[in-house]
Amino acid sequence: MKVVPHRPYLGFFLLLGVVLLLLVSTSATYFAGRYQLAKRMEEKTRAFQQTEAQLVQLKDENNTLRLRLAAAEQSVTIGEHVGESVREELVQKESEIAELRQKVSFYRGIMAPEDGSGGVSISNFSIFETSGARRYQYKLLVQQSAVRHQLVTGTVNFTVVGKVGGQAQRYTLNDLSSEGNSPLIPLRFKYFQNIEGELQLPEGFEPEGVELSLKSNRRKGFSIDQRYGWLIQKT
Repeated sequence: MKVVPHRPYLGFFLLLGVVLLLLVSTSATYFAGRYQLAKRMEEKTRAFQQTEAQLVQLKDENNTLRLRLAAAEQSVTIGEHVGESVREELVQKESEIAELRQKVSFYRGIMAPEDGSGGVSISNFSIFETSGARRYQYKLLVQQSAVRHQLVTGTVNFTVVGKVGGQAQRYTLNDLSSEGNSPLIPLRFKYFQNIEGELQLPEGFEPEGVELSLKSNRRKGFSIDQRYGWLIQKT
């Protein structure tokens, strides 16, 4: 015979300890996630407030420039040179204001969407010239406007359409870029995703536009088809 100690509550206390350990670890993970989310939202809020302050300042400077321009146009003695200089400065300020307004609208759409929806949308798409011959840079900004931001996953199909010798021609992204072997650009973000790259157009190809097709990896997710004209912007 073998004498062993009688511990009727040992199993109960072990089970209780395991449950408490799981509760503590789950709570720690939850609060850590809440802290990281609050920190990111605080950074976005700070950037939004700074952008709005810059917009107000530029509006004031813009009003001052308009008064200077009006005075320059009314006074012949100031001369054409001063008036043209003021016009150029005014155009520059108005361009900066338009850019800041776009940023303010972008931040508002992320942090406080008006309709409360969880929609994914294309915030901005631009094409720029580069120093290379028939070489261009593209920039694509995709955002999620929602009260509760969830992880967005999906793909972007990027196609350049145009003509070669009068015949319609289509090129996918991997046909025109050496940055990847797939025509699809992966999407993975909570708030927004900025996508940039370069394109090399073949000789004889006359571009007419870009077709973007955004698809969600989820069965009932988003599906966006958008076409943009081939409009080149200056850097």
